[in-house]
Parts: sequence; structure tokens; C-alpha cells
Amino acid sequence: MNNKDAIIQKIIDDANKAADDNIREAEETASQVLARAQKEVDRYLDANADKADALYADALSRSGVVANLDCKKLTLNAKKEVIAKVFDEAAAEIKADKKGYLALVEKMIVTCCDDKDEVVVCESDDKIITKKFVDDISKKVAKKLTKSSTFGDFKGGVMLVGKNYDKNLTLDLELEGVREKVESKIVEILFGGDK
Repeated sequence: MNNKDAIIQKIIDDANKAADDNIREAEETASQVLARAQKEVDRYLDANADKADALYADALSRSGVVANLDCKKLTLNAKKEVIAKVFDEAAAEIKADKKGYLALVEKMIVTCCDDKDEVVVCESDDKIITKKFVDDISKKVAKKLTKSSTFGDFKGGVMLVGKNYDKNLTLDLELEGVREKVESKIVEILFGGDK
């Protein structure tokens, strides 16, 4: 090898050695930085372990509360549906006794009607509360009453539509009044007192 090649080889060897030294120094520095960072992470985790556990417990507790509220809401809605069904069945039972039902409707109309009232019935009562039935009551009270050609959106009973105001004599309203008075007793019977 000539002098020129030896010099080039020495420069290359020195550069490789310098690069190796720089790499080793960088790796040592990186190890020290990583060790310090790990110590910081460990210290932070130790300091905040209780907080993390508390946050986890709090999140779990809140999830439980929400699930409990959802469960109570579903239970309450189911109970409301059962109670509504009880009153729907009560309305059906009242209407099943046609003679008693007509006597009830007649008494409501006689008690509350005004001259020229229009008697509105629900569609399911159209063949029960007939025009003749209304005409007979009209003669009995000596007031002009007519049966409406339109149907009301209720379960039974009638609406009296008058010139100045209307009168709601529906089973829906009557049973709602009864419901307010006896619902707690029904809840007790059906659900053992849980509302």
C-alpha cells in the first residue's frame, strides 16, 4: 500500500472510530434519557395509582347508577302499561254490559246536556249509541240533541259538543278520575306496593 492509500485508510478508520464513538455516546445518552423517563413514569404511576383506581371505581359506579336508573325506568314503564291495560279492560267490561252501559251514558247525557248539543260517540259505539237512542233522550229532556256524523277518539262514553262549550263525558275521562283515586291500591295489589 502506498502512502496515499495509507492516509486514506487512516482517515476512514478514524472516521469509523469517531462514528462508533458518537453512536456509543448517543446510545448511552439515550439510555440515560430513557431511564430518567421511566423513573418519571414510575413515579407518576405511583403518585396517581389511587387516582386511577378512584377514576375507575367512579366510572364503574356511574355506569352502575345509569344501568340501575334504566332498569327502574323500564320497570316503571312496564308497570304503567299493566295499569293502563287494567283500565282498558275496565272500559271493555263496562261496555260489555250493554244495558248497564246505555243506562250510564243516558244518565250522563241527561245530567249534562244543553239544548242543541251534538252527541259525539266513538266508532266502536256507533251501533250501540244510535240515532234513535239520542232522539229518545232528546224527547225525555225536551232539548234538541243530535247524533254527530263524526267519531271521537276515545274508548267509550260521549262528548257533548255545544254552541258555547263542550262536555267530556267519555269513559277515558271518567276512568282517569277513578284511576287517580285507586291507582295506589291497584299498584299494591298487582306489585305488592312498589310503584
